[in-house]
Amino acid sequence: MAWIIKHIVTICFFLGYYQTLPIYGETIRAPPHYKVVNVSSLEPKPYCQRSSSGSKIGSQKLEIVSRFGPCFPNTNRTKTASSNELLNWDQARVRSINKRVNDHLYSNSLSEDGLDPTIEGKYEFGGVYNVKIGLGTPKQDYYLMMDTGSQPTWVRCQSCTKGCKSENPLYDPSKSSTYTNNTSVPFRVGYGDNSYTNGIWGCDTLTIEGIGAINNFRFGCGQENVDGTGNNFGDVAGILGLGRGELSFPSQIQSASSTQMFSYYVPLTNSHVGNLEFGNEAKKKSYACSNQFTPLVKGPEPVFYYLDLVGISVAGNKLNVTSTTFTNEGTVIDSGTVITRLPRVVYSAFRAAFRQSMSSYTLLENVDELMDTCYSFKGYEQIVLPEIKFHFREGTSTTDVTLSYNGILWMKNDRVKCLAFAAKESDEHVSIIGYVQQRGFNVLYDLERERIGFGSNCAS
Repeated sequence: MAWIIKHIVTICFFLGYYQTLPIYGETIRAPPHYKVVNVSSLEPKPYCQRSSSGSKIGSQKLEIVSRFGPCFPNTNRTKTASSNELLNWDQARVRSINKRVNDHLYSNSLSEDGLDPTIEGKYEFGGVYNVKIGLGTPKQDYYLMMDTGSQPTWVRCQSCTKGCKSENPLYDPSKSSTYTNNTSVPFRVGYGDNSYTNGIWGCDTLTIEGIGAINNFRFGCGQENVDGTGNNFGDVAGILGLGRGELSFPSQIQSASSTQMFSYYVPLTNSHVGNLEFGNEAKKKSYACSNQFTPLVKGPEPVFYYLDLVGISVAGNKLNVTSTTFTNEGTVIDSGTVITRLPRVVYSAFRAAFRQSMSSYTLLENVDELMDTCYSFKGYEQIVLPEIKFHFREGTSTTDVTLSYNGILWMKNDRVKCLAFAAKESDEHVSIIGYVQQRGFNVLYDLERERIGFGSNCAS
């Protein structure tokens, strides 16, 4: 009978609460520490979704956009990567980040003029978020990949001889009246998969919204750009290095801003637009948010940003895992890694708790090699998701950060969604908080006070 088909199905949760599953559009209730989520809100749209939120610079905001989403200006020419492709790149990046930590391969030797002749980083190119910068006088605009795991900024140059394909025109120093270079100082960034970028160091005026013009900005002029994976570094124009170090973008702009901080808002899906702010603009943006701060801590690789993650809660229940299991090898927050990696013991407990909280839905077997907790929500307009909290050490207590509900699942395809976490491999050393778990936050890097802020409920 039709009324039976439309009847609400009641299922008992492991906590003793009840929920109803709206297979045909009925409303449902969620118990404490759960939330009813529209499935459509977890999925990107085929069009760009811009909002009026975020601080404004004149009539514009400094935007970050996914290069695989409809907001990217070259979207008609950019091949959309599949879930498998993105996660394969992600896994390679994670392995190489761990190799950097293990081998301490970062070179800090400086030449006489203060420029680092070779920056040997054993990591895999990754990330999907781009920001527009201007380089030269008159300025030439480029979309660079923002990366908190890289120190130097580099662009593909007109003198390129290998790997010259780019979504933007190659940077032409001869068209800039403010360009200077030192041809005796080579530039090199090496990657763990035998990829590399070779060239020379150059200086020019860099223009970015919210800061203005930065004179004598040091960057790598990439002439040989060899990607061992065959992906040509995703055809990006270059990298905006937001990591630690004197050659990083945040370090170089200190003279232009009285405040040593930057922030980015990670959009909820790749059809939304995020923001990137520096200096005083980042401070003003943070005032409009409800912030939770946690200290930055020391780690073996000086470029990365380390946090002290000591616990996770699922649906209001903290995992029965000791804090030392989290902290033995440290946790990196990274803008270029996609999904979060946890110690195997932690992930096992986390996965069990999440599966129990999602026991009303059918768990799919052998859907993804990396993510092992996947569900099909076909036919559901709404689902009930558990609250997930990260607990960071704050003195003798903790800072408890609740993830957005867009930061829990990864959309493998239109039908299947997976828990956006994975266990570290046996030879991987650090845990990594990926950008999926940063969705919906204004992430503030306060380098003066050595802390990270997770801002939510930011006012328009």
